[in-house]
Amino acid sequence: MGIKKPIVLEIAYRTFAINEFGAATAFVLMGTEKGLVIDTGTGMYNLREIVDELCDLPYDVAITHGHCDHIAWADQWEEVYLHPADNDIFYDIKRNKEMTANYPGMMAKHGTYDAYDIPMSQITFPDHMPKTLPMEDGHVFDLGGGRKVDVIHTPGHSKGEVVFIDPYTRILFSGDACNPNLGIRATSINTALKGLLKVKAREADFDRNFNSHIGYGGSTVHIAMPDSCLDDCLYIMSGLVKGEITPEHAVSPFRPGSAPIYFVRHGAVQISLDPERIIDEGEEPAV
Repeated sequence: MGIKKPIVLEIAYRTFAINEFGAATAFVLMGTEKGLVIDTGTGMYNLREIVDELCDLPYDVAITHGHCDHIAWADQWEEVYLHPADNDIFYDIKRNKEMTANYPGMMAKHGTYDAYDIPMSQITFPDHMPKTLPMEDGHVFDLGGGRKVDVIHTPGHSKGEVVFIDPYTRILFSGDACNPNLGIRATSINTALKGLLKVKAREADFDRNFNSHIGYGGSTVHIAMPDSCLDDCLYIMSGLVKGEITPEHAVSPFRPGSAPIYFVRHGAVQISLDPERIIDEGEEPAV
C-alpha cells in the first residue's frame, strides 16, 4: 500500500516542506510575527489544510512562477504574491487545466504509483484564480524575529520566475530556476544567466538549495539540490553565451522515448534550450 497523504518534512527550524505526491513541493516558513508559504502545488490534496496546521501565524502566500504545478491550489487564498511578468500564464485557466490533466501519465512514468496510493484522477484546477499582488526583484518578506526573506527575479524557465533567499536558515528556495533538469524557453539564455548571476552574488547568504520538486516522482528521498547546481548552471549558460559550448540535439536522458531536444549537460545539471535564443537581439552579453 502506498502513501496516501503528502509528506511533510521539517527542513530547518520553523521551516517545512510539503511534498505533494512527488509532483511538486510547497514550503512554509515562520518567523515570530508572520509566516510565508512558497508555491501552492498541483491540486492533488488540500494544501491549505496542511498549511494552517503547520502555521499558527498570519501568513503571506508567494509563487515562484506561474506554471500549473506551482499554482493549482492558489484559489484557496484571496490573494497571492506573483511577479507581474507571469500574470498572463497564471490566469490562463484553459491552458493550465489542460496541462494539469496530463500530470497522471507524466508522473506515472517517474514512479509515482510505486510510492503513492492516490487516484490521480482527483487532480483538479480551479475555475478562477485569486488576486495577484506584485512581487518585484528586491521584495522582502519580514517575518519577524530577524527573519527576512529576499526575492530575486530570475527569468528563464518563465518570464516571472523568482527565487527566495532566507539568510536566517541559509536556504535558497529556487523554484524551477536552478535545478538539475532546467528548461530555459521563456527568455534567452543570456537573460537567464543575468538572473542567476544575481543569485551567485548572494551565495554568502545560503548553503542549501531546495527547489520546488524535492522527492520527485516516486522518490522518497527529500534532499537539497547538489552543492554544484548553481555553478553548473552558470558554467553552461556562460559557455553558451560566449560561444564556447554547442548544444547537443538528442533525446533527453530525463525523457527517454520523447522527441529530441537541444540541451547541454555539465556536472549535476542538464539545461534544455532553444538554440535560436542564446542572446536575443539588442541584449548586452552577461559575460
